[in-house]
Amino acid sequence: MGRKTRSTLPARVKVVRDQVALWRRTREKRSPMPAELWAEAVALARSEGTSPIARALRVDFQSLARRVAEARSGQDGAAAHAGAFVELSGAQLLGGAAPAGSVVEMSDGDGLRLTIRLGGGTPLDIAGVVHGFCRRRA
Repeated sequence: MGRKTRSTLPARVKVVRDQVALWRRTREKRSPMPAELWAEAVALARSEGTSPIARALRVDFQSLARRVAEARSGQDGAAAHAGAFVELSGAQLLGGAAPAGSVVEMSDGDGLRLTIRLGGGTPLDIAGVVHGFCRRRA
């Protein structure tokens, strides 16, 4: 049903495929593929699917699947710790002014960070900011 063919894969796949082909032509015998190329392949596999990317880049499916799983577990660990501590005053939760020198920091598993530094008496809709940050890709 949602199977992606070479014609429906993004143009970025062709760029990475060309980089992999160049590495294969110029590499020393039996040398491993560079980490940068694997990182590109993993990023593509996460958005387009492991099997179509493994076929398109002509890399081993099992190796790519393992790296995707490793990246996912690393991201999940970071995401779990990212929301481990939240400090808000009652005034902030109720839409009141934030105390002087307040800082709101958020981050997601992809490493995107948002930091808001507030001066004294600056109103901020914390719930709206959190909702917007979490829904930015939807």
